[in-house]
Amino acid sequence: MIFLKGLFILRFSRPYPGLDDTREWGGNDHFNRYIPELDSLIEMATVPEPKRKTCSYIFHRESLTSLIELSSLVTSDRLRGFVDQYGDIMTLLKMVVDPVPLQTLLQFYDPELRCFTFQDYQLAPTLEEYSILLGVPVRHQVPFLDVPKEVDFRVIARALHLSVRDISDSWKTNGDVVGLPLKFLLRVARGEAEKGNWGAFHAQLAVMIYGIVLFPSMPNFIDYAAVCIFIGRNPVPTLLADTYYAIHSRHGKGGAIRCCLPLLLRWFMYLLPVSGPFVDAQSTYRWTQRVMSLTSYDIRWQSYRMDVRDVIMSCGEFRNVPLVGTKGCINYNPVLSLRQLGFIMSRRPLEAEIAESVYFEKRTDPVRLEQIGRAWKSIGVRDGSILGKKFAIAMPDYTDWVKKRVETLLLPYDRMSPLQVQPPLILADTVPAEQYKQALMESRRLKEKEQDAQMELYQAKAEKLNLSHQLRDIQSADVGEIRSKKRSYSEMETLLDAEHRECLRLQRAEAGYLKKIRDLEKQLKAKDIQLKKEVDQRLASETQLGAEVIELRRQLKEKITPLPECSECELLIDQCHYLKTLIPGSCHFLR
Repeated sequence: MIFLKGLFILRFSRPYPGLDDTREWGGNDHFNRYIPELDSLIEMATVPEPKRKTCSYIFHRESLTSLIELSSLVTSDRLRGFVDQYGDIMTLLKMVVDPVPLQTLLQFYDPELRCFTFQDYQLAPTLEEYSILLGVPVRHQVPFLDVPKEVDFRVIARALHLSVRDISDSWKTNGDVVGLPLKFLLRVARGEAEKGNWGAFHAQLAVMIYGIVLFPSMPNFIDYAAVCIFIGRNPVPTLLADTYYAIHSRHGKGGAIRCCLPLLLRWFMYLLPVSGPFVDAQSTYRWTQRVMSLTSYDIRWQSYRMDVRDVIMSCGEFRNVPLVGTKGCINYNPVLSLRQLGFIMSRRPLEAEIAESVYFEKRTDPVRLEQIGRAWKSIGVRDGSILGKKFAIAMPDYTDWVKKRVETLLLPYDRMSPLQVQPPLILADTVPAEQYKQALMESRRLKEKEQDAQMELYQAKAEKLNLSHQLRDIQSADVGEIRSKKRSYSEMETLLDAEHRECLRLQRAEAGYLKKIRDLEKQLKAKDIQLKKEVDQRLASETQLGAEVIELRRQLKEKITPLPECSECELLIDQCHYLKTLIPGSCHFLR
């Protein structure tokens, strides 16, 4: 790619003056003075611009199928509560990570400034942006520093709605970390969902996303650090630290980048154009070419970040912000990202504001780690009264400084002509260049918005006209049907009236039958009582007669007097036969 290092603007009173026009050129001597300059320009145009070395990075994500299937149990009516409590981490879980944009982005990393340096602008993720994208506020307190030396299973069990025994029995060692296997948490979470314990299910799902997506360590494993950050409810500083530390530690070497890749990609894509030539050229230009075609004019500085009012600029004695991740510590320079947050880049940064203050592996310097923890107890927050009004532009002092930085750092790819229409290079003397660019951007945005509104209005009018035609057609076609329905309605009313009268007759007949049934029940009940009394009386008579028979038998056995005359015996026998006829089944008494 040919690069014109200098830009020469020749202003003429006419579009292209003739060579014999000595009034405009000042004669042949004046024209001859431009020949060496043109020769120099042609010579520079034929020399390719040197480029910086590029590296190949690996962006590995383990299979998330089981976790995504489990997250589908969070229905739309429960999703809002989940997001309010744990942030928009479900979006990061389901997000597809395209490695090509990340591969391109990392080639522009500036290790000394902790940012991505492009042709005439710089980008760097911030605490405030990660907080907005994640939907989790940054707590003004000491963030996660390190895991405790002793594991407190009671705290973990309370946070995950499990028993201490479940946690202690499932606690495993994986490499140089300890934690919980993913399959264990998947199993208990499914059980909680089946029981309808959605509070416990949400907590277990969230900690799995923390360990697998936000703070990946080992495959299918949620390490102790991720659990501690989940319990602490302040993940943003650690996420940003892991992002910078992973990129910085692999810069110039290549290899695997292990951090929250969906969040980094989401941050980068939100800054790029979403319409226009940049998007239209995705099928004809490579990602590297499309990014190299961008200028500061094309970046979406004012997207979702315009609501940011307070910015964390320093901590304690540090002029920038020291960050503590799961593996190491590194500083970042918020002064380079003010334009991303909607503020003016009024000047080049001071050396103290961008000096490398922190970069080390945590286990190698515990004293320095404690110093960072103390610094976070005194957070330096600046607002609009110090940073200025919301106006996402860069002044020439800063832009010139970035361009000089590019000359030293070099770019990783050949320069490309801008795909977007750029503002004119010659601007009015009374308007600053950046403000003019900003006004053009706003004007273009308003024009696009107006065109969209006009298109929506046209579509609405066309739809209204179409609906009115359809309404008239329906009304004219249904007049006869409506009249026939009116006739059928009167017939239906007559039928309904007859049915109603029949129902009333049946109800009256049913009431009469019910009264007869109740009367018969009363009669049957009275007869039943009478029969019961007669049965009781008969049983009493039988009992009495049985007793008399027994007594007679006893008297007969004990009688010692001689038998009477035959006539008396016959009389007694007749009496016995008579008694036998009165008492059925009483012959056993006479035996």
